[in-house]
Amino acid sequence: MATKMLGALVGDIIGSVYEFCNTKSTDFDLFCGASNFTDDSVMTLAVAK
Repeated sequence: MATKMLGALVGDIIGSVYEFCNTKSTDFDLFCGASNFTDDSVMTLAVAK
Protein backbone atom coordinates (compact mmCIF):
# COMPACT_ATOMS: atom_id res chain seq x y z
CA MET A 1 0.00 0.00 0.00
CA ALA A 2 2.86 2.39 0.72
CA THR A 3 4.07 2.05 -2.88
CA LYS A 4 0.62 2.97 -4.21
CA MET A 5 0.44 5.97 -1.89
CA LEU A 6 3.87 7.13 -2.98
CA GLY A 7 2.84 6.73 -6.62
CA ALA A 8 -0.30 8.80 -6.09
CA LEU A 9 1.61 11.60 -4.39
CA VAL A 10 4.48 11.65 -6.88
CA GLY A 11 2.02 11.60 -9.78
CA ASP A 12 0.13 14.52 -8.29
CA ILE A 13 3.31 16.55 -7.84
CA ILE A 14 4.52 15.78 -11.37
CA GLY A 15 1.14 16.68 -12.83
CA SER A 16 0.74 19.87 -10.80
CA VAL A 17 2.57 21.89 -13.45
CA TYR A 18 0.25 20.64 -16.20
CA GLU A 19 -3.03 20.80 -14.26
CA PHE A 20 -4.63 23.61 -16.27
CA CYS A 21 -2.80 22.95 -19.55
CA ASN A 22 -4.25 20.58 -22.12
CA THR A 23 -0.94 18.76 -22.63
CA LYS A 24 -1.06 15.70 -24.90
CA SER A 25 2.71 15.21 -25.20
CA THR A 26 4.48 12.39 -23.41
CA ASP A 27 7.82 14.22 -23.65
CA PHE A 28 8.03 16.34 -20.49
CA ASP A 29 10.22 16.80 -17.43
CA LEU A 30 9.08 14.86 -14.40
CA PHE A 31 10.13 17.50 -11.90
CA CYS A 32 10.83 21.18 -12.44
CA GLY A 33 11.05 24.28 -10.30
CA ALA A 34 7.30 24.86 -10.49
CA SER A 35 6.37 21.33 -9.31
CA ASN A 36 4.59 21.44 -5.98
CA PHE A 37 2.19 19.43 -3.85
CA THR A 38 -1.49 20.30 -4.28
CA ASP A 39 -4.65 20.14 -2.24
CA ASP A 40 -5.18 16.68 -3.75
CA SER A 41 -1.91 15.55 -2.14
CA VAL A 42 -3.09 16.83 1.24
CA MET A 43 -6.49 15.17 0.90
CA THR A 44 -4.93 11.86 -0.17
CA LEU A 45 -2.79 11.84 2.96
CA ALA A 46 -5.73 12.84 5.16
CA VAL A 47 -7.92 10.03 3.83
CA ALA A 48 -5.08 7.50 4.26
CA LYS A 49 -4.55 8.59 7.85
